[in-house]
Amino acid sequence: MAQQRLPIVDSDDGLWGTLLNQYITKEHYQNPTLSTDDPVNGGHKTITVRAGTNAASTAPLKFTSGSLMTAAEAGAVEFLTDKLYYTTTGPSRKIIAAYDEGSPGATGDMYYRDSSGNFFRLAVGSNTYVLTSNGTTPTWAAPGGGSGLSQQQIMAISSMRM
Repeated sequence: MAQQRLPIVDSDDGLWGTLLNQYITKEHYQNPTLSTDDPVNGGHKTITVRAGTNAASTAPLKFTSGSLMTAAEAGAVEFLTDKLYYTTTGPSRKIIAAYDEGSPGATGDMYYRDSSGNFFRLAVGSNTYVLTSNGTTPTWAAPGGGSGLSQQQIMAISSMRM
């Protein structure tokens, strides 16, 4: 494998060009015909992101909030006011959904989109409770307590499942 290092001053006489080319072409594209002046030369062919540490300001990848591009561009990743966006080939800008790590939830919990467009955790309901809604927000309720079905209808449905 080619050396992956920068040349050392006063140590690599006659190797500077070779070492620099090996180092640069590790992650940058170079047209196989080295003498070709090609506009795609220098673009990243791969990116290796080293791990961060537990110290502040060492995150391996960090976005700064800014404005979104005027026109969505396929493949773009953007960050604006606590939302991370990815643009598909449509091009259609999508918000990458995530839940709050501070409340990762438990088995049976569900997540829904709140009025601000954020994921909100709805803890699993009590045994025998059913999921219902007031038209905007889901909630757990006792059978017949908001589902629109009578207790008799719920019991009939439950017995059909057995």
